[in-house]
Amino acid sequence: MKHGRAAVVIGMIWLMCAMPALQPIAVYAESVQDSSVPSAQESAGQTSQSADADAGAVGSDADQAGVGDSAAGLDGAAPDTSGNATENGSSPESEIQTGSASVLDAAAIDEPADEPENKTETAPVLTYQVHVQDYGWMTSVSAGELAGTTGKSKRMEALKLSVKDAEGNEVSNALSIKAHVSNVGWMDPVGNDTIAGTVGQSRQLEAIAIQLSAELSQNYSVWYRVHSSNFGWLDWTCDGANAGTEGYGYSVEAVEIVILAKDAAAPGGTDVPFKNKADEPAVVTYSTHVSNVGWMSAVSDGATAGVPGAEHVESLEAGITWFGGSAGIQVRSHVQDQGWGSWSFGRTGTTGLSRRIEALQMRLTGDAANVYDLWYRVYSARDNAWLGWASNGAAAGTVGMSSGVQAVQIVLVEKGEEAPGSTEGAFKGSEHAVLQGAALGLDGSTVGTGTGSTIVIGSEDASKPLKSFALNVNNQICDGSILYQSGSQYGSMPEGVDVADGGWTTTLSDGLAMRCVRISFSGDLATSYNVWYQVFDGSTGKWTGWASNGSPVGGASNNAAICAVRVCLLEKDAAAPGSTDGAYVEADYTNEVLSAQGHVAEIGWQTASLGTDVTVGTTGRALSLQALRVGAAGPIAGSVSVAAHVEEEGWQNTAEAPTIAGTTGKSRSIQAVRINLTGELANQYDVYYRVHASGYGWLSWACNGADAGTTGLGVSAEAVQIMLVKKGEAAPATGSDACITKPMLSYSAHVSNIGWMASVSNNGYAGTQGRALKVEDLKLSVSSNVSGDIQYSAHVQDYGWRSWASNGASCGTTGQNKRLEAIKIQLTGDLSKYFDVWYRAYVQDYGWLGWAANGAQAGTSNIGYRLEGIQIQFLPKGSAAPGSTYRPFTNVPVMPADQFAMWQRANRYASSTNWLLLVDTTRCRVGVYNGSSYNWNQVFYWQCSPGAAYTPTVIGEFAVYGKGYSFGHGYTCYYYTQFYGDYLFHSVPYDQGTFNIQDGRLGQNLSQGCVRLAIQNAKWIYDNVPYGTKVVTYR
Repeated sequence: MKHGRAAVVIGMIWLMCAMPALQPIAVYAESVQDSSVPSAQESAGQTSQSADADAGAVGSDADQAGVGDSAAGLDGAAPDTSGNATENGSSPESEIQTGSASVLDAAAIDEPADEPENKTETAPVLTYQVHVQDYGWMTSVSAGELAGTTGKSKRMEALKLSVKDAEGNEVSNALSIKAHVSNVGWMDPVGNDTIAGTVGQSRQLEAIAIQLSAELSQNYSVWYRVHSSNFGWLDWTCDGANAGTEGYGYSVEAVEIVILAKDAAAPGGTDVPFKNKADEPAVVTYSTHVSNVGWMSAVSDGATAGVPGAEHVESLEAGITWFGGSAGIQVRSHVQDQGWGSWSFGRTGTTGLSRRIEALQMRLTGDAANVYDLWYRVYSARDNAWLGWASNGAAAGTVGMSSGVQAVQIVLVEKGEEAPGSTEGAFKGSEHAVLQGAALGLDGSTVGTGTGSTIVIGSEDASKPLKSFALNVNNQICDGSILYQSGSQYGSMPEGVDVADGGWTTTLSDGLAMRCVRISFSGDLATSYNVWYQVFDGSTGKWTGWASNGSPVGGASNNAAICAVRVCLLEKDAAAPGSTDGAYVEADYTNEVLSAQGHVAEIGWQTASLGTDVTVGTTGRALSLQALRVGAAGPIAGSVSVAAHVEEEGWQNTAEAPTIAGTTGKSRSIQAVRINLTGELANQYDVYYRVHASGYGWLSWACNGADAGTTGLGVSAEAVQIMLVKKGEAAPATGSDACITKPMLSYSAHVSNIGWMASVSNNGYAGTQGRALKVEDLKLSVSSNVSGDIQYSAHVQDYGWRSWASNGASCGTTGQNKRLEAIKIQLTGDLSKYFDVWYRAYVQDYGWLGWAANGAQAGTSNIGYRLEGIQIQFLPKGSAAPGSTYRPFTNVPVMPADQFAMWQRANRYASSTNWLLLVDTTRCRVGVYNGSSYNWNQVFYWQCSPGAAYTPTVIGEFAVYGKGYSFGHGYTCYYYTQFYGDYLFHSVPYDQGTFNIQDGRLGQNLSQGCVRLAIQNAKWIYDNVPYGTKVVTYR
């Protein structure tokens, strides 16, 4: 042991003497420990070494490295590149490395370098500094030293490098560094003394690339490696190559960088300096839903999914994971009793229907299809064996043999590689193609489906045109697709853009019917078959001729409306299934006609109406018209423009077909329209139109752009009738009430001590509140585009009801100090046909009374209460009242305070019947109310005797649920109504079996918990208040 220590001392003396002669290629800068960051000694209790070291690396200060601590020490031990603990117990993976000597330094101790005889160049001096999570900027370290942390799970966020010459001068543009940052990617390169990465954004560095300048790179290389979370130390790389990871989301935690001579050996292993997740091979995973088992665990890459020799597979789910580009798996299955389904991503088959899969097809999509072949095979119940391998959309399994698939294997093979096994007998069964089709009506509902070699989708009902259709080829073994497209009214059929294999030609809900279609095949299907098709045109009521393989069929006219499509699949050499004459009909107009179509609430788009007199919408169903499309077809140039006044929007811009006037999907009704003709059509024709308005019926006709309908009333149009009339020919008569607008109402009040107040308009307030001032006179006037007037009569103090006044005349008095007590108002002429007049009075002590209408009394009489104000408004005929109509007129003084308090409380409650009972157990009162939830009228207010203090009445909300004639022992109580347990309304007690009162006291808390009433009141509740009525008891 003593000899060993002596050898160490001698070795150190030799090293100290030899150090001035050492000329390392990389000169390391002195490290200054940052006081804000714990040193390696402070955090680990000792000087730590780099996790890797390689013999042949350049040396460093022996004092800094320590004696016997180097991974390649004086005893010649090999460097530790594994990241495991060193002999002295230090674990590099659990240290903060900020300026500790690199194992690269110690490797040069064995063979001190001779000083060159003629030194002409000194290597640049490299230092670098890193910004680390939770620590911030750490102390700069010299070339080859570890910067950052390991074993702390702290991400590096930024890196800054400095390069100086031998004299300590900064070398500008010495290098560039590029950083890959999380959620950013590769950032633009920066130079030395510039931050690479981010600070203050909590974004981790994931990779770096460093490049020396052109001048320095002639003689030197910059080498670097990173410590990556989850991977540890990766290998060395140099001169702009990537170091770290991409695509994994793993952070760089530490870095080592060194500049070496151009021909120097790498400082360590160079096998894997950088890992990109995109370089990993694709993985296919899949699982099966097995009868009587359910979904089984997912497997991958050729493993068996299912149970060979046991239960059938009912559904298959498959997916691919690949970071090298876009990738997906489409699957398709032949299902028991259903046949071939459509291609879909990820899943095929059924669950919960007990239907076996009998055959499968699979194919890759995206970039993966160019790199890999997808191979698969099935275990056949019929054969009790694995069938051959199929690939890339070919069928695997059986069809027409009542045999199910019991297991599946799927494998990805790179393009050009061999199949994973025999491909013989992958599929057994019929290879004849079968058509499948479906069609949608204008409202989006399915109106026809078909399966077979010839199918018809839709019907010959001209009132049910088609909006869209979809086709598929079932039992498709040969590769290829069925392609198809449709053209809608007012539009052209898209060229070069087809829908394929079960997709809908359109999903728009614009109400435009199909007018033409085309259908074709691609791939092997086109080689083996011809597809023939014809359509039923609802505008002609006939089937067109047959067309095939992409030729159009239908009509060019915007009036053409396809109601059915017939498709026939024939072998390539078979003759056409019928005449090909008239497959596509060009427009041939001899007379001018209108085409009008409406969108109606709860119905959607209606079938277009054609002719010179057309009607859209509905009547008698209270359904609003929400959109309107009107066009013209014929030999005369021109079109039809429509503007709509829409609920909550007002007047819209004009629209010409196929653009709609109005809205869809917003539940907003059209209220009025303006319709005009344009071009030469306007010179030869007039357009007449009228609106069927909700609550009004058909209004008068309007013509050539005049308003028709209603505005400002909130009244919906339900239908529109349009007529095209040649100029000079007989036409419907127009009227002033073609469009109804809200009348202009003006009224003013003469108030005591004030005089005539300023006039107010519809729904304004005339009079005062809270000032105890009486209204003495009123004047009302109206202006409207429809005939009629407003009449009004007042009930005046000491005079009673006065004669009707109208058109601004007085109805009361002035200068006589006589109060108005009530008012009646009514309309005359067409005003009364289209409008209701509603009004209410603000009365002394009562405040606002309820609303009255159309000549009913509002206010008081015979009780001497003054009318203090009035509010009046016009509403469309039949509209709901603008507020409560409870008690618009009364000759009863205001109720006492306790009754009023109970009535206010009652109007907080809802009841399942038209009755409500309240019990005030403190005041010993019962209130009976009639009306509706939160709008109750007091009917009775009775004394009662609720529970005594020691047997109180239950408090809360209850409901009537039982009744009986009498009960009692030693007494009899009559007409009980049960509302909770044994709690009842009933009469006061009588001597048993008699009507002799035993205790007739009321207004006191006396009972055993029930509510005692006078017998006539108990009987009234028993006779009139139904089961379910709410009962509220309170203190």
